[in-house]
Amino acid sequence: MTPRPITVFARLLVLAPLAALPACSTAWKDHYRGAAAGAYAPSESVTVREVPWERVDAALRSIEANRAASATHPDEWTPEQLEAEQAALLSGLQISEPPDEITVLGRSVFRSTDHLSPDDGSLEDFARSIGADYAVWSAHYLGTKEVVRHESVTEHGWSSRSYRDASGRYRRDYQPWDRTVFVPVVVEADQYAWVVYYLRKR
Repeated sequence: MTPRPITVFARLLVLAPLAALPACSTAWKDHYRGAAAGAYAPSESVTVREVPWERVDAALRSIEANRAASATHPDEWTPEQLEAEQAALLSGLQISEPPDEITVLGRSVFRSTDHLSPDDGSLEDFARSIGADYAVWSAHYLGTKEVVRHESVTEHGWSSRSYRDASGRYRRDYQPWDRTVFVPVVVEADQYAWVVYYLRKR
């Protein structure tokens, strides 16, 4: 039986302030936490949508505050309380469908200095593979960070060889060569925090 969306949401939502995300630098799939791949059939199409960071962060902080103020643990909340919480999240994600029509599959949260583009097709492909109809993302600039990058350097030189000519005498000649090597270089790179929510229509 497919879990009710409100229950799925309650298990998936990790209420950490978005400004305090763990440092890491891989992509959507590697940082996905939620329904296992294969739990839902792949979706036919995916809407990839950006929402303002401030809006998502404010929604999660509000949800966190409500949980902290509650006299009961969220595991003991009524369906109405869980639905209200999911409604707050979907409002922060600017999703207009009613909460009971949306299943929150999971989310990806990470920091990265890589040059990521949600519009290059990789996010859409991953979201489709887990059955999402929406991939709602937001990113926030955190400043620069020292990282080690490998940059290519071309080296040039000459090599010698000895050989016997037609008369039997030893000769030596020189041949030019070049090669490309990669050397580690410490550089300042822009760092961004990313969050992506994957949603499925019921």
